[in-house]
Amino acid sequence: MKVLAIGGSGGMGRATVRAALTYDFVSEIVVAGIDKELAEHFVDSLNDDRVRSIYLDVTDDNCLRQAIRDVDVVLNSAGPFFRFGVPVLTAAIDEGKHYSDICDDWQPTVEMLKLSSRAQQNNVTAVIGLGASPGIANLLCVKAATALDEVDTIVSAWRLSGAVNANDGFNRPAKSGQVDAAAVHLVHCLSEKIRVLQDGEIIDTTPLEHSQIAFPNFGALDVWSLGHPEAITLRRRFPALKNSYNGMLGMHNIVDSLQQIAGAVAAGQMSVDEAALMLTNKGDKKDSNEGSVNNELVNKELANRQVQQSHDTEVNITEGFHEETPALLAYAKGCKDGQNMTSGAFIRHYPTGGMATITGIPHALFLPLLHHGHLKENGVFAPEEVIDPDVFFEWFDSFCGAKGAGLTVLTSS
Repeated sequence: MKVLAIGGSGGMGRATVRAALTYDFVSEIVVAGIDKELAEHFVDSLNDDRVRSIYLDVTDDNCLRQAIRDVDVVLNSAGPFFRFGVPVLTAAIDEGKHYSDICDDWQPTVEMLKLSSRAQQNNVTAVIGLGASPGIANLLCVKAATALDEVDTIVSAWRLSGAVNANDGFNRPAKSGQVDAAAVHLVHCLSEKIRVLQDGEIIDTTPLEHSQIAFPNFGALDVWSLGHPEAITLRRRFPALKNSYNGMLGMHNIVDSLQQIAGAVAAGQMSVDEAALMLTNKGDKKDSNEGSVNNELVNKELANRQVQQSHDTEVNITEGFHEETPALLAYAKGCKDGQNMTSGAFIRHYPTGGMATITGIPHALFLPLLHHGHLKENGVFAPEEVIDPDVFFEWFDSFCGAKGAGLTVLTSS
C-alpha cells in the first residue's frame, strides 16, 4: 500500500506517519508539505527506506493531483480544513484514491459528505474526521449510545487545556506572523455560527453556550458548545436523535476572554489569523507547547487591540471540576428497560505525545481498517457510520502502553 501523507511533517502528520510505519503492508509513505526542509529532516530521522518527502502546495491543483495519482491512499493532515478539506478530498475522489483526514470543522464536513455519490462512482472509500474530536469522540458516542435501548441526546466534550502537542523534537520557534492551524480552527469555531441538533432540528446558533451534563460517576459537568462535526454527523448513525452538540470542558477561567476575542473577530476588529496569533502561546523556547491558550495574553491584547508574538510562559488553566474528569468523553441520555437512563464513555489511557498522537494515531488506523476489509462500503462517511468501535479501540490499545486505552462505559438512572 502506497500512502500520500499530506501535511505529514506537521505535528499531527508526524504522529500519523510514525503510526502508519508500524504496519508491514505499508510499502511507501510520501510525506508531502509546503515546508520542504522540515519534511526532509523528519524523513531522515525515521531511518526507514519506505519513506520519502516531496514539496507540495495543496493550492496547486495540478501538483496535488499528480502526487495523489502515484499512491493508493491519501491521509490528509493539512489544516485548517475549512480551507483545504473539500479541494483535497475532491482531488482524491477524481483520481480514484481512498482518503481519510482529521477535519474538525463542521462547514467542510457538510460539503464533503455531499461528495459521497461521486466517491461511490469512483470506488473510493473516504472517512473524514478520523482524529481525536471528531474521531475517537464519535466512536465513544457510539459506545455510550448503544449502552441504552433508545437515545435522544448525545454530547461529546473535551478539555481545552489538554489540547496541546508535546515537543517531539521538530517543533520550530514561531516565525513572525506564523499562524498555528489549530488556533485558526479554534477562532473560526468561536467567531461564527455553529450547527447543532436541537429538539430534532438542525439549527445554527452561537458558540460557547453553557450547559451541564449529569455524567455517570462524575456528576454535573459544565460544557461550553463549539462548532464541531459530531453534532451534525451523529444523527446519520442514530436517526431518532433529538439533541447533539460538541463542547469544551474546564473553561471557567477563560470563557469570558474567549467570548470577547470571538466578538472582536465577528465585529471585524481583527482577522481570524490575527486572533489565532493572539491565542497561541508561541515562545522561542525549545520545549514550548504548540497551541496553548494564553489567558493573560488574551486579556492584554484585547485591551491594546494589537497583535504580537508572545514570549510569556503558559498560563495554568485551573479545571472547574475534579481532576479525574476524562479529557475526552461522550454522554448519552435516553432509556433502557423502560427507565430513563444516562450513559457515558471514555478512555482512561492515551498514547504519549499529547494531542498530536491522540489525533494522528486514529488517523493512521484508517490504513489497517481498509487493508483488513473493515471498510466495505464506498462513499464519504463520518467515522461512526462505518467503523466498528470495538475493532478500532482494540487496535488503538496497542499504542497506549501495557494497560491499553482502558475503554470505559458507565450507565446511571
